[in-house]
Amino acid sequence: MSRRNFTRNQREQIIERSKRNGLICCEGCGLVLGEKRYEIDHIIAEALRPEADKQKPITIAEGQLLGKDCCHRGPDGKTRKDVKAIAKGKRQYDRANGMKIRAKAKIPSPPKPRKPAPKQLPPRVVDVFGRRLDSVERKAITGSRRGAV
Repeated sequence: MSRRNFTRNQREQIIERSKRNGLICCEGCGLVLGEKRYEIDHIIAEALRPEADKQKPITIAEGQLLGKDCCHRGPDGKTRKDVKAIAKGKRQYDRANGMKIRAKAKIPSPPKPRKPAPKQLPPRVVDVFGRRLDSVERKAITGSRRGAV
């Protein structure tokens, strides 16, 4: 069954119902929309309705006017909640009817070779000022001390 949409006349009636003091207001939070964008949405998402309900003609009681930024598509909006609820309903339906997809088993892989131990570095020699000495200077310093003694 295809999605049931509101007729032009029904959309106009929902807009008139949402007006307060002549200004269009969001029916979700009561924010005065004025020139802001809005959408007319099903109170209960069509995907969550039973098939018997979808056979009946749609009425204005099943719709609401929501601000696009505040209640409908915002970070905590109705659309995001509807998507989660629809996905959950599909998972529950699949599980109840034995269509749950089982996770695939992991393919065993051969063990990885061990890494070789890191190379040992020679001890560091530092002069009085904290500078590193290379091997030639080390030999000169150690040799000159032995000769001086």
